Amino acid sequence: MNQKLKHKISDYLLRKEIKNNQRKGEVVSFSEANNIGILYDATEDKDYELIKNYVKEMRSPSKEVLSLGYFNRKELPNTRFMKLGLDFFTQKSLNWRMRPNNAIVQSFINRNFDILICLNLESSIPLEYVSSMTHAKFKIGRFNGKNSNIYDFMIKVEGKTTLKQMIDQVNHYLNLIKNEKH
Repeated sequence: MNQKLKHKISDYLLRKEIKNNQRKGEVVSFSEANNIGILYDATEDKDYELIKNYVKEMRSPSKEVLSLGYFNRKELPNTRFMKLGLDFFTQKSLNWRMRPNNAIVQSFINRNFDILICLNLESSIPLEYVSSMTHAKFKIGRFNGKNSNIYDFMIKVEGKTTLKQMIDQVNHYLNLIKNEKH
């Protein structure tokens, strides 16, 4: 099937499913969160390294932080290996609707995260699907009008944004929420 057509059909089906998947989110401050999920595009080495450090920074005895990266190729390279809290899925685990179908992704979706942070900078059906299906109380992602039914809080960033800039914005707003509640 033509990739562009496949993408359009997959996106249409996802939007339809999201619309029917109503949930009531709640605002959770960083200080109140016990478990945090991070979704991101793990295709670039520099992004993987940045997320690995971000997860390490956020972890504490009272915070469990797990990340799930989408590697937009069929196989993970030797430089990427799964370890505690840093999981991946690849194109190989996607079905024809571009939805991941494997145990690692399903386990991530089924976790009851207090906060889900989607650090995806570009549109990605696999990551949007995981974001929309998770049972997280508070979902944060980049502003995109199409994703208003997925995220409880969206961050609008102008122009070409780096992953580091997006992380800085997420941290900024999570800290504001904390300060507002306490």
